[in-house]
Amino acid sequence: MSFSDYVGQSLGGNGETIVRVAPHRLWRPEGERVEPCTYSGEELVLSEKHLLVVLEKDGIRSRLYFRDRESLNAWLEEHSEAHQ
Repeated sequence: MSFSDYVGQSLGGNGETIVRVAPHRLWRPEGERVEPCTYSGEELVLSEKHLLVVLEKDGIRSRLYFRDRESLNAWLEEHSEAHQ
């Protein structure tokens, strides 16, 4: 499955839709930014390779960060099961 295959997927019945999935690195000269992996909670240093997922609901976009594709797939599976 390519990253573009995720685009357009709705998450459960809550109205959130995936609008972007991409490999990502965030380089900042003023220091490292750390965010939790949405699936595992593991700290991700955003200057290191990870996945960025952008969700949209009611015209508002939010960014989620995942360690890798396996984490994203596991989260999507859990998220869809929880909303069935």
